[in-house]
Amino acid sequence: MAISAATLLDIWEAGAAQPPLARALALLAPLFPETAVAELPVGARHGLLLLVREWLFGAQMECVAVCPACAARLEFALATTALRALAPATVVQQLDVGGQQLAFRLPASADLLGLPPGPAAIRCLIERCLIDAPAMLSDETLAAVATAMADADPLLDLRIELACPDCGHTWAAPFDVAGFVWQELDRWARRLLRDVHTLARAYGWRESEILALSPQRRALYLQMVNDERFAG
Repeated sequence: MAISAATLLDIWEAGAAQPPLARALALLAPLFPETAVAELPVGARHGLLLLVREWLFGAQMECVAVCPACAARLEFALATTALRALAPATVVQQLDVGGQQLAFRLPASADLLGLPPGPAAIRCLIERCLIDAPAMLSDETLAAVATAMADADPLLDLRIELACPDCGHTWAAPFDVAGFVWQELDRWARRLLRDVHTLARAYGWRESEILALSPQRRALYLQMVNDERFAG
């Protein structure tokens, strides 16, 4: 899918001042207008974010982690296609806890909005997602449901298994899909606006005229501006 630079800048500007969850929804809503993205399971929403990342920057994501044991910097790559394959296909799940049959749906972004702060948030989220459950459930039962949710939707709380090449320590590093994609978009937008500033000063063009240029033509004009600076 081709997304114009102007459209993408508008999306970036609209989401920049919003909290992370609202920002992720603000990124997806204009690109998938026929999908109620806030009602999708979190993993499905992350799958769409990864798809958008493919459209914009390609399938390979270059990542960095810091070893919690020795603080060594570890570089690794993730493929959006492999991660998107983890998105859940079934929303409603069944669970047997000590002979008690429970049904729950996977959490959606709409469930996360407005949760109370602190430890009560997790319990509130699980209870909200249970279907026709008894009024009182033990902490052990709620913990079992939470585990089943994570198993059914690996992108709900994505962890990447890593091994430090320096000290050999292994750990499961959390990977924030929405945060990663937004960070890349933010870097792209700021870099593009610097290019717009440079070309506007050099040629007197309006922003809309510069954004209407293809990336290749913008790059060539920027190169000519830089060549003239060095020549002078």
